[in-house]
Amino acid sequence: MSLSDEARVKQLQGLFEGREAIYIEYGALRAKVSKIKGDPAELSIRAEVKEIPTAGFPVGSFSEIPRRGRKPLRWNIAGSYLTAFSEYRWCMGYGGWSLFFAPKIVDGILSLVRQFPDNLDSHQRYVEVCCYLQVHKAYQPTQRVFARDS
Repeated sequence: MSLSDEARVKQLQGLFEGREAIYIEYGALRAKVSKIKGDPAELSIRAEVKEIPTAGFPVGSFSEIPRRGRKPLRWNIAGSYLTAFSEYRWCMGYGGWSLFFAPKIVDGILSLVRQFPDNLDSHQRYVEVCCYLQVHKAYQPTQRVFARDS
């Protein structure tokens, strides 16, 4: 018996609300996810993401964002009918953003970025983070939040 859309939204909330993750979207940084809200009738789910300032981060496109002081970045994410998740991953479903929550992946990437040499450019740092995700099998199979006949 498969779960309803409402049950999968609650499952996703239970897995990721208030949790630390590695956020990937043409760059990477450490973040905390909160305020997860799903609307099965609209086939949409939203959350707030707040950067956790961390040595070695951000990398890739996030390093190019102009900053006022040391204030952490904060933004909203959303997914629609293709958004998908697993026990340790939540992704937009059609490119865009992905969040990785597995403690061993988060800890491993934090260790990796802290070891980057100062002269390694931000894009190459991002490539190294992406390679780490691949090598450590962070891309586990997912299920869609909103199950609709395709």
